[in-house]
Amino acid sequence: MVVTTDTTHPFACRLLRLIAYLLAGGALAQAFAYAVIYISIYDSQAAGMLAHLLIQYLANYFLGASFIILSVSNILIKRGLSDIKVIRIPSLAFMLVIAATSFLIIPRMDYLRETALLDGMPVMLSPFASYFLILNNLILLLLATQIFYSSLIAWRLSKTQLT
Repeated sequence: MVVTTDTTHPFACRLLRLIAYLLAGGALAQAFAYAVIYISIYDSQAAGMLAHLLIQYLANYFLGASFIILSVSNILIKRGLSDIKVIRIPSLAFMLVIAATSFLIIPRMDYLRETALLDGMPVMLSPFASYFLILNNLILLLLATQIFYSSLIAWRLSKTQLT
């Protein structure tokens, strides 16, 4: 008896795999750029502003890519390719992590930064310094979570027999 592992949608599966690899590589590159910005710029407030701006710009591309992955995978699942069900939850979690980072936490940090500058001091010397540090550490944790989920999506898509 011969078992075939051919899929009826090879182009869509390759597209999913390509986008997932680009997403994982982009998340790693984003973390690397975040670290390089903090290391190379002496002023930590300016480095944070630049790094958070980078995160916010890349968030739009990451959300678009994860939306494409989720949409195409749902279409393929409806057409009978049930191996892709394993990427639904990681892609949704990836989208939530990106949205929380870029649309909730970073604007709050920008507000704290502007409030401190209006008072005539950097954010490190303002009364909000400990709160700002907590939010900055939370962004680092969420950045690591983005790397985890994007790598998990790419790994699960490469692990399945979708060729």
